[in-house]
Amino acid sequence: MRYSTILLLGAAALLPGATLAAEATGAVRIFTIPGDAKLFVDGERKGTSPSTARETFLIHLAPGEYRIEARRDGFDPAAQEVFVAAGTEQTLQLSLAPEIAMVSIPAGCFLMGSPPDEPERDDDEGPQREVCVPAFEIGKREVTFADWDTCVLDHGCTKDPSDEGWGRGDRPVINVSWNDIQEYLRWLNRLTGQDYRLPTEAEWEYAARAGTTTPFSTGACISTDQANYDGTFEYAGCGQPTDVNLGRTAPTGSYPPNPWGLLDMHGNVNELTQDCWNGGFEGAPTDGSAWLEGNCAHRVMRSGSWYGYAGYMRSAYRCRVGPGFNHRSIGFRIARSPGI
Repeated sequence: MRYSTILLLGAAALLPGATLAAEATGAVRIFTIPGDAKLFVDGERKGTSPSTARETFLIHLAPGEYRIEARRDGFDPAAQEVFVAAGTEQTLQLSLAPEIAMVSIPAGCFLMGSPPDEPERDDDEGPQREVCVPAFEIGKREVTFADWDTCVLDHGCTKDPSDEGWGRGDRPVINVSWNDIQEYLRWLNRLTGQDYRLPTEAEWEYAARAGTTTPFSTGACISTDQANYDGTFEYAGCGQPTDVNLGRTAPTGSYPPNPWGLLDMHGNVNELTQDCWNGGFEGAPTDGSAWLEGNCAHRVMRSGSWYGYAGYMRSAYRCRVGPGFNHRSIGFRIARSPGI
């Protein structure tokens, strides 16, 4: 590992030609996410963070308290107060990228798929069977344009998707394909040293159901004040349609979370998973892992979107798409196994 090094004298005044003994200083190693950020100590520019992930910028400081800040065009600045003691060394991570909150999902078993009598059920949602899912983490919200644009700015993502004129920021990223998402995940893992991935289809449904067995985590019915979808169609005797249809995405978190605290698991954007497409669950894994056999020229999507009606919002609803295809209704959220 290479280090960029600069010697700072801190607040202590030194006589001309004097040197600061190493044992009288403390070392701070700084790395930023993303790299190439301008570094400041108490407002004074001191250098630039390395562009390579996990390389650090080494600073020696006299004992005391300092405010260390990182700035890069197009990103929100990040800063932290640090206390430096003589003869010590510490590593400081400053992340300018938007934080993606993860929710810990407990291990458990559930009935995956839909029962034969569920309204609007498709044959590919069965046979219903027990799946036992290990503990994992999943994004509290869908990955947003702010998240994706960070990757583009850092030259980690080549795709710069259109927002259709609806706005970027905290709206879910759209017009990205399964292949584009793999590039984003490689960039994110390179920066963070983590192992983020798409959720498996089983993990996704387990998290969406959040302990429920009804068509939606909201019960037998869902309404347009609970999710973003086309509310001009009736579903399964749930009452007159609300006729609410935004015709576009909504900012993440515009609707109440499900019982496990996850946002937009029904509607807003279709969410891609790891799994290859199969026309049913006969022979599918029962341990929560991705099913990577079958028609891998298509990948499984879940959730439904602003573009679909209530029946497509069901926890068991499945659809497929080619890995190179993108659309204004398609997005994703990330997952991670614990301890990785």
